[in-house]
Amino acid sequence: MKLTPHVYQFSGIWGTGVWGANVYLLADRNLTLVDTGFKGRCRQIIREVRRLGYSPSDITNIIITHHHADHVGSLAALKEMTQAKILAHVADAPYIDGRLPQPAPGWLKWLAKVLPSLPRLWETRPAPVDILVNDGDELPILGGIKIWHTPGHTPGSISLFIPAERLLIAGDVLANRFRLGLPSKAFTVDLAQEINSIKRIASLDFDIICFGHGSPLGRKARPAMENLIRKLESKPQ
Repeated sequence: MKLTPHVYQFSGIWGTGVWGANVYLLADRNLTLVDTGFKGRCRQIIREVRRLGYSPSDITNIIITHHHADHVGSLAALKEMTQAKILAHVADAPYIDGRLPQPAPGWLKWLAKVLPSLPRLWETRPAPVDILVNDGDELPILGGIKIWHTPGHTPGSISLFIPAERLLIAGDVLANRFRLGLPSKAFTVDLAQEINSIKRIASLDFDIICFGHGSPLGRKARPAMENLIRKLESKPQ
């Protein structure tokens, strides 16, 4: 899916399916990937890159919105193939490079006893983070990508604001599976932080908002965000 002249989304139906999470390609002088889906998606991602007329060596950066396995599963394989630099927030870097294990909610651990193959889906292979980013940093890609630290889903979740494209990649700060809402509460470490992060990015001037899970929103983005914030403020969490 071509979102703007320079931004593409790779995904399954409604941003789900075998990819695990949406993967974004930013096409500048070089290529930047945002997130990598579950493990085993490297070949699919490279196939899509080639279909657009690029080669794996054109990928020079991989930005990770947060450390969950459905976003970093294919990161190590892509790093080996492309030698791209990995960028992530300092708070999530230990989960990406293997210093800390991938956390999982209690129900997933219980389900793993019934389905022994399930934990393998959540496993990740460590990959070194080359560049640590934080709130307010600006990356020299597509005229400047502004990093917004949006904790709550994970401590180091980030959103990427691209003013020149009038586009925001929100990661899992929000989800848009059939309607705009919160991501999985079971995988969210701090719901109050999550809501504060949503309010922060709602103030940005964008035309398109993209998610880790679900379809992007264009002309309906602003009213959908305002409606969600009203709902969040009107009920106790």
